[in-house]
Amino acid sequence: MKILYRYIAKKFWGPFIFIILIFSLLIFLGDSLEKMRWINTYGTTLRLVLKYSFLTMPSWLIQVLPVACLLSGLFVISDMISNGEWTACIAGGFTVRQIFKPLVLCIFLVAMCGFCVQEFLVPDMSKKAELTLQRKIRGKKEWYFNVQNDVTLRLDDKRVLFAKTVKADQGLMEGMFIDIYDNSWSISSQISAKKFVWNKEKGIWVFEDGFIRYFGKNASLREESFTSLDSDFTVPPDQIAVGNAKPSYLSIADLLRRIKFLKASGLTTFQEQTFLNSKLASPFATVIMCLLGMPFAIALKRSSKLLNIIAAIAIGFSFWWIVSMLTSAGESGMIPPAIAGWLPVVLFGIVAYIEFKILKI
Repeated sequence: MKILYRYIAKKFWGPFIFIILIFSLLIFLGDSLEKMRWINTYGTTLRLVLKYSFLTMPSWLIQVLPVACLLSGLFVISDMISNGEWTACIAGGFTVRQIFKPLVLCIFLVAMCGFCVQEFLVPDMSKKAELTLQRKIRGKKEWYFNVQNDVTLRLDDKRVLFAKTVKADQGLMEGMFIDIYDNSWSISSQISAKKFVWNKEKGIWVFEDGFIRYFGKNASLREESFTSLDSDFTVPPDQIAVGNAKPSYLSIADLLRRIKFLKASGLTTFQEQTFLNSKLASPFATVIMCLLGMPFAIALKRSSKLLNIIAAIAIGFSFWWIVSMLTSAGESGMIPPAIAGWLPVVLFGIVAYIEFKILKI
């Protein structure tokens, strides 16, 4: 049994590595050729275009990883059938599920490695790619991540912050003021400042160059100016979630911090929670998609490998279409984020189960 498992696993890794290398080359060349127009548009260099394509390649590979696994599994099964090895295994008393087992284990291992790449490599490389694009290719020297204009944040039940510009990466808010309300939800005071700066040593945000307005009865108003004023707002800049979230920039840990901050600020988290559930479901989606596709090789028997490739591509596009549709619905709040992230796995899992039953695997 162990000898058979090692033999099948060895047959899997050869086609898989070859397919990944082919996909990597096609993605790199295709993306580079598509971005060549930047040389004329922005006056950039070929080296920077190639650098950008290289940095974005891992995020593309994560998306095609399920198809690479499925193609590899189909090639192994088709090769065993054409060589008579499949018939010999069945005649030797091995079941189809036993033959599938080492393939599924290899695919699960690839899925978990892909999950690690998605969490620990893709976010950093995607951010470096965006920095390369904005600062070096487009020439925006002062471009930063996590910058947003006209931001409104709820600090607590009685205080609301408004800022003209929030530059979270720099620990800076500009053109800001905080409205403070009393128990009857009437504004009692307002702190206005040109800058709201993160003081790393104190671990607090500090108002700079501003004044405090006190609103009294009968529309009375009193103002006190200040040069610097400590606040009790202690949320670090790297935990302030501003700007549009992109799944390739955010790890699961980043998403959890972002969701926590947005909930505390009274903002919706449909998009972030949808991304979170999709990332958690991704390894299982890869395995389920392969389980759905591998029985095709048995059903097609001695048909050409081209049919297996077509089947893999059809299954892959069907899966991506459903994922894309549900993700959009989850981001907009039309369906719960958990359903948006996990429903493709459940649906394809049910179809795979029915397929195995019909084929008596």
